[in-house]
Amino acid sequence: MQPKKQKMHYAWLILIACCMMQGAGLGLISNCAGVFFSPVCDDLGFEMGKFTLFRTLFTMSQALTMPFVAKLFREKDVRVIVSVATVVMGGISVLQGTFTELWQFYVFGIIQGCAASFIGVIPAPILLGNWFYKNTGTAVGISAAFSGLVGMIGSSALGILIPAYGWRASYMIIGVVVIVLILPFSLFILRYRPEDKGMIPYGADENYVAKTDNKGVAAKKEKFSDFAKQPIFYISLTAYACSIISSYLNSFLPSCGLQAGLSMAMAAMLTSLALCGNMTTKLFLGKFCDSFGVIKVFVISIIIAIVGHMMIFMGAPATMMAGSLLYGITMPLSTVLMPLFCRLFWKGDTYASAYSYVSMFGMLISAPFNTLFGTMYDMTGDYNLTIISSTAFVVVVLVMVILPKFVVKKEA
Repeated sequence: MQPKKQKMHYAWLILIACCMMQGAGLGLISNCAGVFFSPVCDDLGFEMGKFTLFRTLFTMSQALTMPFVAKLFREKDVRVIVSVATVVMGGISVLQGTFTELWQFYVFGIIQGCAASFIGVIPAPILLGNWFYKNTGTAVGISAAFSGLVGMIGSSALGILIPAYGWRASYMIIGVVVIVLILPFSLFILRYRPEDKGMIPYGADENYVAKTDNKGVAAKKEKFSDFAKQPIFYISLTAYACSIISSYLNSFLPSCGLQAGLSMAMAAMLTSLALCGNMTTKLFLGKFCDSFGVIKVFVISIIIAIVGHMMIFMGAPATMMAGSLLYGITMPLSTVLMPLFCRLFWKGDTYASAYSYVSMFGMLISAPFNTLFGTMYDMTGDYNLTIISSTAFVVVVLVMVILPKFVVKKEA
């Protein structure tokens, strides 16, 4: 097997495919889910708490399915897996436009969550890590940014579609768009690793070829019990869970602004600023990791996130708006930096399995905190405790990121 000279390396097509997967799967299905809550509840008479339970079921089923992603990607054709998941995920969105009962949202929410695990959080870091020997961080960051970009576009579009055509037609449109965006890439472009096309990763040279020819490309297949013996697994799990928990504050920013005396327009602007910070930093964090190292970039990002939290806590209009922009970097901690952090300690197929378990348990641990943050307001009458708690979890992430330097060694 010899390196092939091409004008554009096939890895860039894989990146485009991952952008479509994260943009449509996360951006449209997950990030835009909240736009439908009020229209559906108003039309069908559902209680908001009971209706939104289907999103909790979606998240939990997605988390529990994650460990199977790496295994199936190794053993089966990734094109078939992602294509089937895409049809299921988009098809259920179309079906949601016909639902009239809560149980329908619950049952199909679970199925849709299972399908989402093969499209959203896990696949892109795995595939891009296989295809990019260099600039892995840049590729992961660009792909992750599309979930925010497409989510912002989709949210704005739904704000027009739902009043004009109703929530039922809008659900169907979203489902069709998801299938149209992903399916051509999943069927004709995706490959699990470069070796499947007789190629080497982007940025690799003859030394990489010699290494893989002599030792093979398949990494040791480890079970969960193997990871459970490694201190770095618990460090990564804690960092991942805490980074997701801190990202939940984004949902409460408008309420924090109203509590501080901001007008509705200015309070709503806080979320827009946070999403702007989220999407912008995703584009650059991966590149910075390639240039300066994952740990340094991770630590600086966490410090910026802490400053953002503190400025929001101050409560003045100017500091809250600036703080929300800085707070936006909190969300990429889990979506961009955690995958790159884990790749420091696990390689190849072992990384795919380890990151799947880290993501699964991290999502399960963090799931209740979205509700708990709201409960803190009910208990205290303000969002100060919520902001302080979110800040504390970011500090824990900082400790976890620094800790491996003293207690563990990188895996070969």
